[in-house]
Amino acid sequence: MNKKDCAALSTAALLIALLALTVSAQVQPKYKEGDRVEVDTIEASNPANAIWKKGTIVKVDTTSAVAYTVQVDPLPGQLPKMMTVPIRPYAEGWLRPLGGAAPQIQSDKLLVDDNGTVLADRKLLDCKNLKQPAAHNGPPPPADLAKDLIRCLYEKPSDPGADGATAMDITEFKPGAPHRWNKNEDSGAGGTASTMVYPFRVKWNQKTFYRRWNDVKSDNERVFTCYVDVDKWFCGSAQFIKDGDKKQIPVK
Repeated sequence: MNKKDCAALSTAALLIALLALTVSAQVQPKYKEGDRVEVDTIEASNPANAIWKKGTIVKVDTTSAVAYTVQVDPLPGQLPKMMTVPIRPYAEGWLRPLGGAAPQIQSDKLLVDDNGTVLADRKLLDCKNLKQPAAHNGPPPPADLAKDLIRCLYEKPSDPGADGATAMDITEFKPGAPHRWNKNEDSGAGGTASTMVYPFRVKWNQKTFYRRWNDVKSDNERVFTCYVDVDKWFCGSAQFIKDGDKKQIPVK
């Protein structure tokens, strides 16, 4: 590249920088962070087609993007969505002022270890090393052991460096009437006609931990059955009753 070409490129770069500074200097934001607004979520060219949602200005950028960032009020149990609206005359119709206070949005704190592994908000069961005494077919399992075995169907830590840790908290635990193994109803390895099966009706809450949000399920309900396989207790899901309420919580 010769000197003439270099000079031309330098001049062009200077002009672009000056233009950016001029645009930035001319920007006069109408809104500030924290302002309540209504935002046209489809940024319609025809105002008659606008779809308005309530939101809050969470960022005003006059240096690079030259735009507002609007946090749209979420529906119950859903994550808030972000919209970018240019600070330009053609986009003024996509925002309009709104009074009142922003809704309180529940959030969780991100918990990670030194390796960047996302942690649950409490200590999880060590299901890989869950110890139980030798068992034999006949008497029912200890209630605490049955609860732990059922929790271990769902509860787990995140893989190293990843997310997805899941906590299961049992809120109701009701034993049912025991019965002998019925091949038409019961399934699993090790069951025989003489195997005693112990059902438990369980209600629980479950939470899965990610980097940007947590998934929460409340009041799940199922019947689980437990039986002795050789010399250890085994518990598994036997009957679906209902899925609980679901919601997502932002993580900060």
